Amino acid sequence: MRGLINYIIVLTLAACTNQHTSNGNFTVEHYGMLREIMMEQKMQSRIDLSTLKQVENLYALGAMDELRGEILIIDGQPVNSRANDGSLTIDTSFNSGAALLVKTEVKEWKVIEVDLDVSGLKQLENRIAALADQNEIDVDLPFPFQIIGTANRLEWHVINAADATERNHDAYKEAGLSGTEIQSEVQILGFYSNQHEGVFTHHGSYIHLHFVNQDRTKMGHVDELEFNGPIQLLLPKNSDQ
Repeated sequence: MRGLINYIIVLTLAACTNQHTSNGNFTVEHYGMLREIMMEQKMQSRIDLSTLKQVENLYALGAMDELRGEILIIDGQPVNSRANDGSLTIDTSFNSGAALLVKTEVKEWKVIEVDLDVSGLKQLENRIAALADQNEIDVDLPFPFQIIGTANRLEWHVINAADATERNHDAYKEAGLSGTEIQSEVQILGFYSNQHEGVFTHHGSYIHLHFVNQDRTKMGHVDELEFNGPIQLLLPKNSDQ
């Protein structure tokens, strides 16, 4: 009987940790929840990245276990970042766990050339939703997107809970690294959802973004940004497009 109870507990925890939603011909899957990480200090690993090493067409972002850094995987290639003694370290391995991870597998992207004039994440969020809707993406379900272009301004951080003096998000950010990119060529992976505030997007936002610069020497969570010019927006391509 005890064995059966333990089995049920394991299944329940797995269901809470790993959830997926299908949207057209792709699926968005997430492990961990932001509100549990920030409010309940649940920073343990929810998934070992090494289990994803052989996954094709993988795109993912999140935070390392114990909030030791940021995770970004583009087409199966990790570009993770850590803040160590005031310097940024880029890690291209799968040798980490994730306290939070949002992932998808997209075999083919539709590239849309567009003039993007936005100042702030809320404007970007609205623009992405409108463009996705125009391109037959169900915006009431989570979906990934990419932006490739020159950011007028992009503010970012890499989290580091281990060196924080207090147990809160602001302290974790302050203990890590932050920076501002001006007129910088960037690639951004984002996930949009109007159903996952406090899960994999912060409260008050429907998007979660990580960026990497052109030579892949900087990667972090996007806090704020401005675009004013031509960019490439990438959305999952439907089978009939």
